[in-house]
Amino acid sequence: MIKLKWRLLQYRSGNGRKAIEDWRKTLPVGLPQVDLDTFLIIVAKKDKWEFPDIGGLSGKKYQGLSKLRWKSGKVPHRIIGYTQEEHVFVMLVGCTHNKKKYDPPDALITAVRRKKKIENREADTCEYKLITDSGDEEQGV
Repeated sequence: MIKLKWRLLQYRSGNGRKAIEDWRKTLPVGLPQVDLDTFLIIVAKKDKWEFPDIGGLSGKKYQGLSKLRWKSGKVPHRIIGYTQEEHVFVMLVGCTHNKKKYDPPDALITAVRRKKKIENREADTCEYKLITDSGDEEQGV
């Protein structure tokens, strides 16, 4: 059993779609999915997150949001989200980030919109189950 210090939640739409699980399924099978799984396990075990694992977003409209950061095959990947409370991170949208461009291009706007929907109770969050190298799903704290 892995000892996790962080609980990872993900945006869940009103119709039950899970943002990060759905995004993970769009990543190519193999290294990109494995790198995502490995990165999330590593950061969930850390007591404190620091650059380069996490970074802030600039601009007043993105205040309170941050991005988890890792690379897979030289491609920068990001999960945009926010710290809800101590050691609880809400993941809103997954994307790649190359040369100051996000893919999908509206990732930051989507993150802002989803955070507002959670705050207005038009959507909620659910636990993101980490996938270990044995293929088992691992729950948070």
